[in-house]
Amino acid sequence: MSLLNNLMAHPLDEGYAVAARTRPKQGGKPFRSRHRVMLVAATLVLGFLLAVAAAQNYRSAPAAEQQRDELVTRINQADTRLNGLRTQQTQLADEVRRLQASGLGNTSSGATLQQQLDDLGLRTGAIAVTGPGLKVVVDDAKDADKEGRLLDVDLQQLVNGLWTSGAEAISVNGHRLTSLTAIRGAGSAITVDYSSLTPPYTVLAIGDTATMPARFAQSSGGQWVQYLVSNFDVRMTITTEDSVLVPADATIALRYAKVRSR
Repeated sequence: MSLLNNLMAHPLDEGYAVAARTRPKQGGKPFRSRHRVMLVAATLVLGFLLAVAAAQNYRSAPAAEQQRDELVTRINQADTRLNGLRTQQTQLADEVRRLQASGLGNTSSGATLQQQLDDLGLRTGAIAVTGPGLKVVVDDAKDADKEGRLLDVDLQQLVNGLWTSGAEAISVNGHRLTSLTAIRGAGSAITVDYSSLTPPYTVLAIGDTATMPARFAQSSGGQWVQYLVSNFDVRMTITTEDSVLVPADATIALRYAKVRSR
């Protein structure tokens, strides 16, 4: 009975209690001290690495800024040179057309051929066109976020709506649209003929001003843009003009030629 009473009174061996009392004294404090030392050492190493990285960034900042300025300067120079070459190309093309007209206009057959060339030049965008038409100005919402910003597909829909409304020639921010023109998105920018445009986008369309506005409003492109105006606060103004100038396509070039047999 004494053994049973002892088991009931002391269910755990006394060795567990002794080990529990002696563990903090023997191993707890040194363990916590080692942990604290490792934490301080890791903090010092991390601080040292951050200081080294900051010093390197500080030393390399002037060089990086200089490289950035040089790159911006080179881009601006390339854009200026490109615009100059396009202007020169337009001037040379005008001179070629004047010489061509003077050479063909001496006979009736030459005048007929010149008229055919002018018609083809109008269709292909090789010559500038002046006449009555529509002026459409579209812009992002006033406080534009991702939903209030115009995309390339929106500009495509607008242009297609003008074509179906009877437009004979169209330009976007001075860029003539032809069958080879691409309207695409490049990041947050819209490109026409691979030239980045900035809003607002001014679209000029030559055509019959008596019928084009109503036909454009009924077209899928006009309804698309009107939906953006009504739901996303995109801004659009349409006016009829007595005379607008749609320039020639400065990038158009002869790709194929065939010698005509006599």
